[in-house]
Amino acid sequence: MNATRPFSHFFANLFAPLRSGPRYAILAGLALLGNVLILAGLPLIWQAAVTLLLTGLLPGRLFVEWLLGGEGRVLPEPWEYTLYAVGAGCAIIVITLLALSYVLGPLLRWQALLAFDVITALLLGLLLQRGRVESPAVRAEADTGAAWPPILDNASRGWLLAGVLSLALVAGVLRFSDLAYSEFQGDEARVVLRSAEMLQGYPEALLTHKKGPVEILLPADVYVMAQRLNEAAARLPFALLNLAGLFAVFLLGWRLYHPVAGWAAAMLLALDGYFIGFARIVQYQSVVFLMVALTVLVLYRLVRAPHNLARYLTLAAIFLATGLLAHYEAALVALPAAYLLYALWRRYPAISLARLGRALIAPLLVGGALPALFYVPFVLNPSFRTTYAYITVNRIGSTFPYNNLVDVFERTTLYSTVYYVGLLILCAVISLAAIYRRNLPRTLGWGVSAILAAGVLMSLWRPGWIMLGGNDHTWIFFAAALLIAWALPDFPLEQRVAWLWFGGGLIFMLFFTLTPNTHVYGFFIPWALVAGEVLGRAWQGLHARLGLRTARWIAAPAALLLILLFGNYAYWYFAATDVEVLRTWRENRPRGYPVSYDMPTRMSIFGFPLKNGWKAVGALAAVGVLDAPFDLHGKEPV
Repeated sequence: MNATRPFSHFFANLFAPLRSGPRYAILAGLALLGNVLILAGLPLIWQAAVTLLLTGLLPGRLFVEWLLGGEGRVLPEPWEYTLYAVGAGCAIIVITLLALSYVLGPLLRWQALLAFDVITALLLGLLLQRGRVESPAVRAEADTGAAWPPILDNASRGWLLAGVLSLALVAGVLRFSDLAYSEFQGDEARVVLRSAEMLQGYPEALLTHKKGPVEILLPADVYVMAQRLNEAAARLPFALLNLAGLFAVFLLGWRLYHPVAGWAAAMLLALDGYFIGFARIVQYQSVVFLMVALTVLVLYRLVRAPHNLARYLTLAAIFLATGLLAHYEAALVALPAAYLLYALWRRYPAISLARLGRALIAPLLVGGALPALFYVPFVLNPSFRTTYAYITVNRIGSTFPYNNLVDVFERTTLYSTVYYVGLLILCAVISLAAIYRRNLPRTLGWGVSAILAAGVLMSLWRPGWIMLGGNDHTWIFFAAALLIAWALPDFPLEQRVAWLWFGGGLIFMLFFTLTPNTHVYGFFIPWALVAGEVLGRAWQGLHARLGLRTARWIAAPAALLLILLFGNYAYWYFAATDVEVLRTWRENRPRGYPVSYDMPTRMSIFGFPLKNGWKAVGALAAVGVLDAPFDLHGKEPV
């Protein structure tokens, strides 16, 4: 404990909420320094980092303090507070640039700098004004008496340090290694072109895109400040938000279950190929990842400690709205969100429907207005007909149900090793079986659990195994397994939240979406939480039976072995840029990782290293060395 005290003091001082005038003066000075550094012509990657701090993290943390702080209110702990600040900062970047794109024509650097400086100055002014009119106060708990306990109530500082560092090391290596290697690919190139168009004042740049504007606006933030853009600078915001999403899952799993469960869930996602690939490209998924995790975290906090309802609900609404501005699929988090609101009302008799309704007024207004700022003109634009047809015909389809088990399994075992997928499946079966056995008579509980295991094995061996009237209805098995568990009384709220989130997304994507492709990543977030809960219980069982020392000697090597097993695969596919394993798959794929396909799919795969030479062609054409017609076998925007 003493050995880690300097770390904890440094962490607290670095991320502590700001309360005093001198600290605000320091922040104002940092904002001024950020302006100078942006104008000073730093190397582009550093200019991108300064831009994100100046336009995102700085106003984000000020906004969180303004929203959640005030007389008699205790702000969240440093880790939680910082995650909220990152999410709020992302929202501020998106909303500010979206508004500027509507008001101005071409967007110039001085205009963008001025807009973000005004926001920062306004927030500093509001905080200073509040500090003058309010007296320091010790918070009294609300009428419910419930409290949100410190995270170190059930773990040591040493464990926190080890968990944070191990997660940062594994995730950082796989996400940031040679981030600039790959040239802009397919959808990335389209996004960057639209960022340039938006900055040049073309009004259709955002409205003709087939999804939300976030993936255009984030690289545009760097682009307008630095006046140039390359692969690393464009991808940096998404890699950082992806990393923040991992820490949000770490904290969420810690709060829901146990510190080991949170760490295991976050580490599983740190090693998941979908999330590694999305962190390495200019696309929206990392934003959705962070925002939905923060939405659930805020709402679960209210279930545990229902104080400052309107303020925390407004924060959750901002996170959800930002996720929706990234992509419509963020709406899948509405299932656990609605359940948590219901649980909040039912758990505390002092919170009447009228009181909850009043607390929801501001969140509903904010949560409705922010997406409407984009989606109203988006839907009214004539090009929306094409977008609507693309979504309903190409993506969702109309001849339900479908069966995407084979396609999703093969794509997932390309992104992540089959051992990884097998562990997730095993943990999910164990979790449901435990719920059955805990609620049903002994023989019946074991019998239902055996049917569950047999059905999952059958789905792996023969994916379309339930045929009714000549149509595939395998979805019935998965829906029945979830509904049976849902109807059982001894199903803790924390597990219900994860399973509702996981099960709803799984059934919708696998059986009621025509082409889910990589969009399945949405239900992998709660799937990791389900697996983390099982692994956390396994650790607790070892600890109880064998003692702490022996349990550590068993669990630590097992965790290290799994990290090396999964991480080796991910490293060769994503971080080993000198090989380009996917492009030379037959010759260079890592041995010892079995697959179910003869060749990997070439459809809807993103984030793998690839240099196709078009950047060199463009440079040579720009200086007149090449001057001839050309053809290509890839996507035109590249």
